[in-house]
Formats: sequence, C-alpha cells, structure tokens
Amino acid sequence: MRKFTAAIFDFDGTVADSGDGIINCAIYALKKFGIEETDREKLRYFIGPPLYDSFIDLYGVTREESDVLVGYYRERYATLGCEEASLYPGVAALLHTLRENGVKTGICSSKPQPFIEKIAARLGVLDSFDFISGISLHYKDAEKDRLLRIALDGLGIENKAEAVMIGDRHFDIDAAKKVGVASVGAVYGFGSREELTAAGADYLVDSAPEIEKIVLGEEE
Repeated sequence: MRKFTAAIFDFDGTVADSGDGIINCAIYALKKFGIEETDREKLRYFIGPPLYDSFIDLYGVTREESDVLVGYYRERYATLGCEEASLYPGVAALLHTLRENGVKTGICSSKPQPFIEKIAARLGVLDSFDFISGISLHYKDAEKDRLLRIALDGLGIENKAEAVMIGDRHFDIDAAKKVGVASVGAVYGFGSREELTAAGADYLVDSAPEIEKIVLGEEE
C-alpha cells in the first residue's frame, strides 16, 4: 500500500544537476554588471534561494540593481544555461515507478516555469510530472511554501498527510513544515546532510532510487 499518493520534487539539486548552468549564468550576469567573480564555490549559494535575493545577499546590490542582474542572468540561462543540466542517476526510473504505482508527481521550484519545462523536456521527463509549480519570468515572489500550496492544489491533494516534499535545501524542508506535509532531504543534491538534518527533514536519502521505498511505504 502506498504511503504517499503525491510526491512533489524540488527541481535544481533534486531532479536535475543544474549547478554548472546556474553558476556560469551568475558569473556572466556579474561580469556584465561590472563585477568579476572567479570563486565558483561562493556562487553555489545561488543554487536554492530565490535569484533576486541571492544577488542582494552576496553583493549588497539594491532591489533595482538585482532586477538588472537577474535580467542578465536569464539572458544566458534561456539559451546556454538550460543546456547545462543533467538528470541525477535513477531519477527517470524513479518517476516511472511512482507513476506506475498510482503516485501523482509534481515539481515545486522557485525557478521560472518556462525554464523548468524546457530543461525537463530536453531531459525527457516533462511528461513524467502531473503538475509543475514554478514562478513566471516577471513574478518575484518565490516563497517556497506558496509554491508548494499551488502544487498541492494542482495535484488535487486535499489531505496533506498524503503528500511528501522532496528537496535538497533547507528551503524545501522549511516549506514542507509550513504547509504541513512530510519531507525528504536529498543529500545527493547541493545541500548538506547537516543542513537538512537541522531543518528537520523527516527522511534523508543519499540517492534518488531511495526515494521510491519512502513514497511507496517500503522503507525499512
């Protein structure tokens, strides 16, 4: 018997390894803005939080300047950035198995929805999701709990006990707690075991295939 009837995934760091594309686009945007950044490890900060906030947090720019930086970032991401992503091992098979077992699958991400759909289509998994909750290219409110509620509504889930949120950063776990659904911390992504544990993830997995047993209620 299924433990959860809906599995909702974060995208970057959970479904797709998109780190190189995100970092490369951040470097491009900063350079075009007049900031030379060579520390790629520092730019890993961009993987997870809303993009507008990341430029402000790391470089102290104003909201208006962040708007300009985001525009530069997406200028590259719409073409090259979307090509610099790959599926994590086992994700395609996981999605196939979940859907075969009647589990509804969704995405909840602060990434622009057009980019999610473009990358998912290129990687061959767009049709593996029943609903995608992302932001528009012009909408700046990327609060994860709001996006998660949209995903639940889109999947037709009324009983929150039936859903689980799967993500690699504390933002995903925080959103799950705010909304009242269970959470899985994807340690194989960009967050750390310590971060996900501190956030209070209900489960931790080191690889995508491990998610199957949790969702289907087969974990030991």
